[in-house]
Amino acid sequence: MDKIMECALNFQQLCDVSYKFIVSFQRKTREIHLNFQETDFFHLAGLQYLSDLAIPRNRKTTLYSILEEKCISDECLQKSKHYNSRNSEVDVKSRIEELCYLEKYLDTDNLIRIFCVSDDIYLKSKIDAEYIIESKLKNSHKTVYIFLARRKEDADSYCVKSFFLKKNIVYSGNALYWMYKEKIKDGASRVLYKHKNFQLNDIR
Repeated sequence: MDKIMECALNFQQLCDVSYKFIVSFQRKTREIHLNFQETDFFHLAGLQYLSDLAIPRNRKTTLYSILEEKCISDECLQKSKHYNSRNSEVDVKSRIEELCYLEKYLDTDNLIRIFCVSDDIYLKSKIDAEYIIESKLKNSHKTVYIFLARRKEDADSYCVKSFFLKKNIVYSGNALYWMYKEKIKDGASRVLYKHKNFQLNDIR
């Protein structure tokens, strides 16, 4: 199976998943409600960087163009001179390879780090995001950055604004504490992590 096809199939399943994160900063908790939409896929896969390819660029139909095997395949993407880049933000090849495992990167029971973007520190990227998650799977040497931002159409929910492999640039910010991590899939809720001293009624 093509990697871009595997990636699209996995992301389609994520559209039925949401997460509730509760983090703490300076003794105050914050809630992050994360969800996924089919229109998110085009940007997360980095397809916007392949400007030298004649591929569909309608974000509403990109996912289906891949799933229906129309125009977008690994062979097609590899023809772009921008497909493989040393710049971690624009390296489409590694994005697609790791995006296949986005759900696992969010589910991992490793205590992944999360930062709140701080303007005086966060100067190396133009990505407009509020939070950065740094995640690594067990038995893997790879680390990814997951950037979270509020949805423009729904200020109460967040989306993954960008996602890529950690290479030669380090991103940081104000370190937050994980208090609670919950996953909702097919109407069923599962607690992935809860700090030993945290209770849901502690939210403030």
